[in-house]
Amino acid sequence: MATTRIQHDFDCTEATFWQISFFDEEFSRRLYFDTLRFPSWRLVDQQVTDDALQRKVQVQPPVDNMPGPIKRVLGDRFSYVEEGRLDRRQNRYRFRIIPGTMPDKTHISGEMYTERLDDKRIRRIVEFSVEVKVLMIGKLIEQKTIEDTRASYEKMAVFLRSYLKEKGQAS
Repeated sequence: MATTRIQHDFDCTEATFWQISFFDEEFSRRLYFDTLRFPSWRLVDQQVTDDALQRKVQVQPPVDNMPGPIKRVLGDRFSYVEEGRLDRRQNRYRFRIIPGTMPDKTHISGEMYTERLDDKRIRRIVEFSVEVKVLMIGKLIEQKTIEDTRASYEKMAVFLRSYLKEKGQAS
């Protein structure tokens, strides 16, 4: 099993971070299609209450830079479903990823949360684990998944900072 911890600091409040990250359609569209270049990102189901948000998202990330052995197993069009629950009181989003290929041999899950650094500054932390039980290439798939996830969160951080400034919401 491979794990990683990713963190970024942002000049905004926790409320602003969560509002933009989960409820701003323009942000989502520009992040997934323009910044990350995902061929597909679609909100399948979302239920919102005062305490929580539950959602299911169908995702097709780009597979351009996938190593040959992984591409032979996963194919040219890889997709997954992200199921997650945001606890709006604790500012914690717990999620699991269900790949379209080999879901019975793959376990991917994580948690995203924020820590308040001061009145107008936060740290977003993502803890993520991947386990792929496939002989010979399971560890390679785990490593590639971690690398791609880290790269996506780096791009997201850069985009979020510019989006906050553009919308006048940066502290």
